Amino acid sequence: MTSTKFKNFKMSNSTLSNFVSRCVKNRNSLFSKFLLLLVVVSLTSCYSSKQLDYLQSKQSSFLTPLNKKEQYTIQPSDILSIRVQSRDPEQTSFFNISSLNNNLNQANAASFYLNGYTVDPEGMINLAIIGELKVNDLTVEEIRDLVQTEIDKYLLNAIVTVQLTSFKVSVLGDVKNPGTNYIYNSQATIFEGLAAAGDLNVSAKRKNVKLIRQVGDASVVVNLDLTKPSIIKSPYYFLHPNDVIYVETSKPNIGQSNLGVLTLFLSAVTTTVLVLNFIQD
Repeated sequence: MTSTKFKNFKMSNSTLSNFVSRCVKNRNSLFSKFLLLLVVVSLTSCYSSKQLDYLQSKQSSFLTPLNKKEQYTIQPSDILSIRVQSRDPEQTSFFNISSLNNNLNQANAASFYLNGYTVDPEGMINLAIIGELKVNDLTVEEIRDLVQTEIDKYLLNAIVTVQLTSFKVSVLGDVKNPGTNYIYNSQATIFEGLAAAGDLNVSAKRKNVKLIRQVGDASVVVNLDLTKPSIIKSPYYFLHPNDVIYVETSKPNIGQSNLGVLTLFLSAVTTTVLVLNFIQD
């Protein structure tokens, strides 16, 4: 008789409901109270979509106009890549910084530093033959025009390209891969910055993400709500070089590393009690 019951035993929602009902009937038992509390805790330790979804809206589709992207101006310690091209490679070689490691397959932060022009504290860069040029508070396009004007004094039909190679964003806190990532593009949104860090963990706060931005000699700290579509209109939707994103952990999940062990323990205890209850009937 016992073996037949054990053979037909299945772990299902109805079985769990029967177990809870028995605990309620035997509510005077301290052990039943304890087990019932554990079941309630395990069932309520989950997240709703309102806590996890980005850009929440009742509409299936919506149109949100973007604010005009603020043009980033070059600051001290930025690194610029300046290349000059013409039909005569020998002449342009005087204006280009070259390195044995200068290739796309070995591109990294060190190569950017070695093969670029670092803006000094006075906002100047020093080009061969041309000399010093003040680039502080200029956009990349304005610097390109400035260098092009100077190069035209020495070369005919030369083409100047200027890129900001120090576009890096640091993401810290409750994300899958915290650290600093380089953006190989002229612009990036806050969602692209978080995606480069592997996205937020389940326990991360999405309604209070801090963005730290250096503006001159001061740092601006703003709180951003990733669950609202209005973030697209924010002037901080587009990232700037050297931005820092900090993601806080939600209070209910401090010590989340122990949640898996607790869940396993609850499952083992519940299963054992269910088996014993069926055997004893």
